[in-house]
Amino acid sequence: MDKNHGDPPPLSFPDIMFAIGDEPLGIRVTPYHKPSCISKILNALEEEEARFVRESPFGKLIEIAEKPTLSGRLGSFLFSRLLKIRKKHEVWFLFARKPIRFSIREFALVTGLNCRRYPPHSKKRSKKFLSEKPYWGELGTMTEVTSPLL
Repeated sequence: MDKNHGDPPPLSFPDIMFAIGDEPLGIRVTPYHKPSCISKILNALEEEEARFVRESPFGKLIEIAEKPTLSGRLGSFLFSRLLKIRKKHEVWFLFARKPIRFSIREFALVTGLNCRRYPPHSKKRSKKFLSEKPYWGELGTMTEVTSPLL
């Protein structure tokens, strides 16, 4: 706090992508997301088939389609207020002069998708794969498996 006025010191943020008042104008957002298409697909399925799709990884797409759509204007507004940062898996916005973070963690919470790292590759599995005999050699030589042109 400032000793003279009792006000907190001003916060400093990274540079903003566009200066306040210089945001791009006339940006059009074309949404390709049509929740009605997913509804039509679900209506064409039997109840058991629809349940199977809902319980698969595609179930998250159905959940997203059943929720209200995100406004393209809101997205445009937020992207015009991006802060310049170097972190790979997050973006920061300035909203009402306050920084807001949206990272892969928030994306996972909002969508319900598994955004964790891939598990390490198993070396045992790769050695087994390399020790398997290739299939194509069992078919025969090129002259045995090809026929002359007529």
